[in-house]
Amino acid sequence: MFRQKSKPSSQSGKTHNQRTIAVASIPRTSLIWLFTTQALVLLPHLLRIPYWVGILAVVCGCWRIMIFNGRWSYPARWLKALLVIGAVTGTFLNYGTIVGLEAGVVLLLCTFLLKLLEMKNQRDAYLVVFLSYFVIVTQLLYSQAIPSAAYTFFTLVVITSALVGLHQQQGTLELKKTLRKGAVMMLQAVPLMVLLFIFIPRLGPIWSVELPSQKARSGVSDQMTPGDIAELSKSDALAFRATFTDTIPPQNQLYWRGIVLSELMGRTWRQASRELTLAGRTGQDLKLSGNPLITWRDQFQRWPNAVKKQGQALNYTVILEPTQQNWLYALAVPQISNVDIGVTRDFTLIAREPVRLRQQYKVRSYPSSLVDVELPHWLRRQNVQLSAFGNPKTRTFAQQLWDDVEQKPQLYIDRILQYFNRQPFYYTLKPPTLGFNSVDEFLFTSRRGFCAHYASTFVYLMRIAGIPARVIAGYQGGERNTTNNYVQVRQFDAHAWAEVWLEDKGWVRVDPTASVAPERIQDGLEAALAEEGSFLEDTPLSPIRFKHIGWINRLRLEWDMLEYRWQRFVLNYNQDQQMEFFNQLFGTFSWYKLALALGGGLGAIIIMLGVWIIFRRQPIKYDPATRLYLKFCQWGRKQGCQRLTGETPIHYLQRLQQHVPYYSAWAQRVTDNFVTLQYNPDFEEGESLYQKELVLLKKLVRHPVKSPR
Repeated sequence: MFRQKSKPSSQSGKTHNQRTIAVASIPRTSLIWLFTTQALVLLPHLLRIPYWVGILAVVCGCWRIMIFNGRWSYPARWLKALLVIGAVTGTFLNYGTIVGLEAGVVLLLCTFLLKLLEMKNQRDAYLVVFLSYFVIVTQLLYSQAIPSAAYTFFTLVVITSALVGLHQQQGTLELKKTLRKGAVMMLQAVPLMVLLFIFIPRLGPIWSVELPSQKARSGVSDQMTPGDIAELSKSDALAFRATFTDTIPPQNQLYWRGIVLSELMGRTWRQASRELTLAGRTGQDLKLSGNPLITWRDQFQRWPNAVKKQGQALNYTVILEPTQQNWLYALAVPQISNVDIGVTRDFTLIAREPVRLRQQYKVRSYPSSLVDVELPHWLRRQNVQLSAFGNPKTRTFAQQLWDDVEQKPQLYIDRILQYFNRQPFYYTLKPPTLGFNSVDEFLFTSRRGFCAHYASTFVYLMRIAGIPARVIAGYQGGERNTTNNYVQVRQFDAHAWAEVWLEDKGWVRVDPTASVAPERIQDGLEAALAEEGSFLEDTPLSPIRFKHIGWINRLRLEWDMLEYRWQRFVLNYNQDQQMEFFNQLFGTFSWYKLALALGGGLGAIIIMLGVWIIFRRQPIKYDPATRLYLKFCQWGRKQGCQRLTGETPIHYLQRLQQHVPYYSAWAQRVTDNFVTLQYNPDFEEGESLYQKELVLLKKLVRHPVKSPR
C-alpha cells in the first residue's frame, strides 16, 4: 500500500537517490537513540493517558523504521493533517476540552510522536531531542516523589546521550560509550544545579496549573455519612507529615482537625453554610481564589471573645499531600501567619486554592485554650438543629436519660459514654447497612460501626437534649518517628469525633470511640482491628502489614525517612526556607553576600572540574614502533626541522633530508623501517619477523649516522 509506484528509470533513480540522501542524514545509531528517548518519555504517562496514544506511538515508530529501510515514503500533507486533527479530536472526546493539564500533556505527546513522521534531516532530529527535554518534565507535574525524580534524571541522561549520538557516523554503534559520555556530562552539571537551586532566589509560580479534573479527591470529604471514613481507612496512602519543634505530644492527644460538620441532612453530616461558619452575623463571606483571606489577626479583631488562650503552645510544620480540597489539618486552636491560609469562625484552616500540589505550612496550636466560652446565639442555634422526625426510639431513650441526670450536661455525657462502654458495641470496618432510622438501628440493634457511627450518634443524642454539639472530621494519631521528631499520618488514621459546648468550658472534645475501642486512640487502627483482621485487607502487599518482620520494617522506615527529607528540604525549599538558610549562613542577609557566595561557588566548581579533567587525562598509548618514530621526530626538532601536525612520514623525510643532508641516508632507513612495520600487511605485532625489524629500528633511532661525504 505504501510502496512507491514504478516510474521511468531516470525518474525512479532520482527519487531513490533523494530518499537515500534524506535517510542517510540521520544515522541508524541516532535513530535508535531517538526511539529509546521517545519510549522513556512516554512510559511514565502510559497509565494516565488514553490507550490510543500508545497505539499512535507504535504506528509512528513502525512507519519510521519502514522509511529508514526505504520501503515506505513520508506521509503526504493531507495525511499528516488528518493525524493532527484525529489527535485533537481524540483528546477532546476523552477530556471534554483541549486545554488544561491532562489534555495539554496528551496533545504535547501526540505532536512529539508525530514529529517522527516528518523527520528528514539532522536538524529535525535535534528538534526531537530538544523536545524530549521539555516533555519529560511534564511527568513531574503529576509526581515529585523520589522514584519519579530518579527516573527523570535517568531519562535526561539518555536524552543527552541521544544528543551525543547524533554526531556518530552511520554504521557505528557505540551505545555504551555514548551513554557513558552522556552520564558524565549530566554528572558534571549536578554541582552547578545544586548551587543554583540553593542560591538563586525562589520565586512564586508565574501561573497556576490546573491539575487533572478527573483525579479523585483524596482524604476527608466535605460531608460524612456513617461508613464513609471506614472506606477511607482501608488505604495506606500518606495524608501528611508533621514535624514538631519540641517533644511530640502523646498519641491520645494527636487529634488533627480538618473540617467541622454542623448540619445534618437525613443521614449525612455537612459543613454549615459558609456565611455563618466564616463570618458569623456579619454575613461577609471568606474570600478565596486571589482575594484576601481572614487571617489569624483578623480573626481576633472580628471575634475578640472567641478564644481564651491558655496552656503551652505546640509549634510544628505540616507537609500535606494533595487533597484537591481547600481545608488543611492542624491540632486544636491553630495560629498561622501564612497570608495564603485563612481561618474560619470554627477554627478550620482554609487555603486560598485547593491543595493540588504538596504544600508545607507552619502552625502554632493552643490545644488547651477555651473556645467560645460565651456561645453566640446564632452559633448555638446552628449546633442544636435537628429534624423533628425520625429515630423515635433514640429520642425516647435520650429524653429519659436526660431526665434521669436532672438535665445536667456533664452527667448526661458520662452516662452515654458508659452506655457505649458497657453495652455490646463493636468497633469494625465492616458495619451492616442501616435503614431510614439509622440511629435507632445502630444504637439498639446492630451496635457495630466505625468512628463515624459513634461520633454522629453521640452528637445526635446531644442535640436531642438541647446541648450544642458538632462532628469533627480529620485524623487521629499517626506513626511517630522520635529520631527526627515527626509524625506520619496515613489515610487509615482518618477519624471522626465530637465537640460539645459546656458552660464555662466552651467547646470540649469528646471521642465516643475511646469508650468502645480505647486501643484505637492509644495504639492506632491496627491494634483496634487485631481480632477482626480487617486492617488493610484490600492491600495485602502493603509494607505496613509486615511491620512484625524486622528487616522489612527497618527498610520501610529508612525509605520513609528518605522521603521525609526529600519533601522537607528539596520539594518544599521555598522562599521562606531559603531566607532562613541565608540568615544561618551569613548571619545577616545581604545581596552583596549572596552574590559573593554564588560567585565563589561557581568559581570553586569550575576549578574542581578543571582539576578533575586534568588529572583524568591519560597519555596516549602508542605501539612500540610509533614510540620509536616519535623519538626520531624529536631528534629532527632539535636539528631545527619540526614535524608538522598531520604530516606523513614521507613528506617529513623529504623536508628533513633538505634540512640535514648529511643524515639523509640514516633518516631514509629509519623512515623505511617504520613504514614497513606500520603498513606492511605481512608484519603483525608479536611475530618474530616484526620483532627483528623493531630491534633494528630501535638501534637506528639510538645511533644517528652521518652519510659519508
